[in-house]
Amino acid sequence: MSRIAQRKRKPRYLSPGKKLLLVVVLVILFAVSSTVFLDLARMDQLEQPPAEGSGWEDSVMAYVIASEGGTTAPFYNDGFAVVRQCPRGMEIELESWEPFVTESNDEYYHVYLDGQFGYIRCENVTDDRIEILQEDRIYVQSSVNLLQNPGEVALGSLVEKGTLLRLMGYDYFRDDGTVNMYQVKLGDEMGWIKSDYVAFTFDEAMSNWTSDNGSYNLHIDRGDNYGGGNAADLDYFPHEKGDFADEGNEMPQNCYSLYLAATRSDESYVQRNLEMAEGTTVNTFVFSVFEDGEVAYPSPLLESYGLGDSYEIGNTAEEYARLVKMVKDAGYYTVARICTFEDTMLAKVHPEWAITLANGSLLELNGAYWPSAYNREVWQLKVGLALEAVEMFGFDEVQFDYVRFPDFIPDGSDLKNDLGESKAQAVQRFLTYACDVLHAHNVYVGADVFGEVANDYVAPYGQYWPAISTVVDVISGMPYPDHFSSYRVPGGYYRYYEHPYSTLYDWGIVAARRQQECSSPAVVRTWLQTWDAGRVKYDTLAIQKQIVALYDAGLPQGYMPWYSFGSLHVKEAMDGVIAVDYYDLYQKAQAEGKTLGEYMGISRD
Repeated sequence: MSRIAQRKRKPRYLSPGKKLLLVVVLVILFAVSSTVFLDLARMDQLEQPPAEGSGWEDSVMAYVIASEGGTTAPFYNDGFAVVRQCPRGMEIELESWEPFVTESNDEYYHVYLDGQFGYIRCENVTDDRIEILQEDRIYVQSSVNLLQNPGEVALGSLVEKGTLLRLMGYDYFRDDGTVNMYQVKLGDEMGWIKSDYVAFTFDEAMSNWTSDNGSYNLHIDRGDNYGGGNAADLDYFPHEKGDFADEGNEMPQNCYSLYLAATRSDESYVQRNLEMAEGTTVNTFVFSVFEDGEVAYPSPLLESYGLGDSYEIGNTAEEYARLVKMVKDAGYYTVARICTFEDTMLAKVHPEWAITLANGSLLELNGAYWPSAYNREVWQLKVGLALEAVEMFGFDEVQFDYVRFPDFIPDGSDLKNDLGESKAQAVQRFLTYACDVLHAHNVYVGADVFGEVANDYVAPYGQYWPAISTVVDVISGMPYPDHFSSYRVPGGYYRYYEHPYSTLYDWGIVAARRQQECSSPAVVRTWLQTWDAGRVKYDTLAIQKQIVALYDAGLPQGYMPWYSFGSLHVKEAMDGVIAVDYYDLYQKAQAEGKTLGEYMGISRD
C-alpha cells in the first residue's frame, strides 16, 4: 500500500464567504426552478383548460376597460404575448384582486377567460360598470331625432350635425366594444342616440363620408335641381344593417315573393296562394297590412289616436293572426307592407299634421290626402303601427310604401316644415328612425321607391337612392315598364312596356351604379309588372324577361310581383314564373361565361 493511500486525510472547511455564496446560488436555483415549474403548470392550464370554470376558489368577477382612445384591451398569455383583444364591457374572472408585478413593475391580473388562463393589465379592469364608459361627451355626426327610450317609438328632439351632447349612460356594449346606444342630455332633455351617429371630436363630427372613388363629391355635384333637397346635405355614413339569424329571423338570400294584396283576406284566399307556392321557388309572402283607407285588423294604436272607426277593417285580430300563422307555419318569410305618407283619414282627422293648400284646405292628389312627412307625430304613428303589427302577428320584415311627399305640390302649400328640413332629409331621417326602433325588435326594414329614383338626382318628392339604400335593409324599386314615358321614333313611338327586358336591364344597370355610391347598400328586391299594357299581354315570358334582366344587370337579390287587388287572374302566368330557380340558373350561366338571358335563351325584346 502506498504512502499516499495510507495517509490520513485532513478535513476541509468552506470559508464564511464561500458559504454565503453557496447559499445565494442555491436560493437562485430554487427560485428559477419554481418559476419554471409554475410557468409550465400555467402553460399546461392554457393548453388544457378545465371543463367548467377556472377551478379557483374565491375568484372575483370584473369588467374590461378599453385602452385609452380605443374600444378593446389586450389579453396576454403567460409569455406576455398578446393573444386576443377583449372588447370593453366584457365580463372576466380574476384569480384575485392581488396584482402580478413584473420585473419592469407592470401590474397585471391573472385572468380566466373563455377557457384560457392569461393576464390583463390592471388599468384595463374594473368592478364598476359605470367606469367602463370613459368618454363623457360626444358630437352628433349624423342628424337624427333622439329616442326617449331604446327600442320604443316615442321621439325626442332633432339633433343636428355637430351638436354637443353630454353623456349620461349607455345600454350595452357590442361584441367589438362599441356602445350600442348612448344616453345623452341636451339642455334639460334626456334621450338616446345610436353610437353609429356620433363622433368624439367636433372636427370628426363635421366630416362627411366618402369612398376611394370620391362618392361624396358626386353627391355634392348633384345639388338640388327639382326641389327635393340638396344631395350634399344627406347622410352617407354606414348604417348598421339588420342581421337577426341568431334570433330566429333569417332573411333569405334571394326572396322569390308572392303578394297577398287585399287587407280583407280569408283562409281560402291564403290557402290558394300557399297551394300556388308549394313546390316552387317562392320563399316569401308580402302582406298588405295598411292601405290608404284600409287596415287589415282592428288596430289598438289607431284606436288610441281616435282613428278606430275611420278605416275599413279587413279581419278581426284573431282571424288575421291565423292567416299570418298559416304562412309562417308553412316556412315562408313574411313582410308587412304599410302605406306611410298617403293616408286620407289621418289627414282628415288631424289636419294640423297634413299638407294644406294656400287657402288652408287639405291637399288632394288623385283622390287622396297626405299627412306631412315632416311631422314627427305622423312618424310615431306609422312606426308604432309597424311595431304593433310585428308584435301582434310576428312579421319578419316591415316594408314602408309611399315613404315620400306627393309628386305634385302646388306653390304656396304648407308642408308643416317646422324644422327647416329638405324633403330628402325628412325621408332619410324617418327611415333611420324606423330602423332604430324595429331593429331593436329583430325586424328588417324595407322601403319602396319610384323607378325614377335610380337616376342620379334627388327626386322632387324627396327620394334619393343612395340616401335611402344606405339606411334600410331592403330597397324596392318600382320600374314598371308601362310607367316609362313613350317617345317618338322613326315610324312611330318607342313604348317601354313593349320591351320588358330592355327596360328592366337599362334600369337595373343604373340602379346598380347607385348602389356603388353607398357606404352600406341595402338588398335590392324589385317590384315587377304583371298586368297587361296596351296590346301587350304580360304572360309568363314577359314577367320572366323582367327578372332575367335584373340578374343580367347585377341585381340578383329577389323580386315581388305587383297585382294591386290581389286577384289570382295572373295565376297562370305566375305559375310558370315561380317554377324557375333563377339564382341556380344564374350561377350556371356565370360558370359558362354567359348572361342568364343567353343561358335561358330569352331574347332581349
